[in-house]
Amino acid sequence: MNIEQGEMMQAFGDPYTNHVVSRLHRFAFIPPDLLNKLSDIALPEEWGNNKYVLKKYLAVHVAWSIEQGQFTKGDEQFYVTAGHLQTRYGTPIYLAFSRNRNHGREPFYLVAVGSNISAPTLPIPPVIPSPAQVPVGAEIVMMHDHILGDNANRVSFFSDTPWVSQMCAISGAIQWSLNRQLKLPYWYYGKMSYVVPLYLNSREDITSEPDLIAPIQVNPESLLVRTVLKPEMPYANARVAVQRHDLLPHWLLQAWKNHAQNATEEEIENPEMVA
Repeated sequence: MNIEQGEMMQAFGDPYTNHVVSRLHRFAFIPPDLLNKLSDIALPEEWGNNKYVLKKYLAVHVAWSIEQGQFTKGDEQFYVTAGHLQTRYGTPIYLAFSRNRNHGREPFYLVAVGSNISAPTLPIPPVIPSPAQVPVGAEIVMMHDHILGDNANRVSFFSDTPWVSQMCAISGAIQWSLNRQLKLPYWYYGKMSYVVPLYLNSREDITSEPDLIAPIQVNPESLLVRTVLKPEMPYANARVAVQRHDLLPHWLLQAWKNHAQNATEEEIENPEMVA
């Protein structure tokens, strides 16, 4: 087959975007029946309305597979894993793509999904990149206008507290969680970072749902806090960053389960920009 890595990467386009589902759809046509089949044969998960979380998962992991060279080729097709998704019996699930014969459409076409596909060589899953190590003693820098102004409704229990006190409380809650290794890997805008649970009203049970979530960007000497999120909002980006959904903390799984059917595609695509 004459499809090369460079051609596939060019078809995917710029990786530094939060619109990864549309990026996937520009790369290949994904028949709805095959997306449904993937959901049916994989370990059961809550993928949200229209399986949009699954689409986002595939968008990131298929791109990683191609970028890392974790694909194989055969006659008229190339093969990648469906990320790290497995069947109920622990068997990897594979995706087979071919060129799209419809002129003017997506370059490629998903033609098969399954745990037992006919391929000369089966691919292996992509490596999930590791976020940068959090520097010891790094200063916590907050975009306070976005946190306490644009999203004041998320910190309503702070409404009568001066902004400086609010920032000190959030900064202290971040450091408290970091000291206890409660941070979670989190994909955002084409690269890996972290989200940190914020326990502001009570810290008696760190397995319970936190009050808020803070995405942090690791810089050489600082941690940038762009916004604060509701507990369920980072689910899709955190799901991308782990091999199985059960590796996520129980509170995040429960918060997402309670919210999944109300989550909009916009929120799943870019949770940090949702008002």
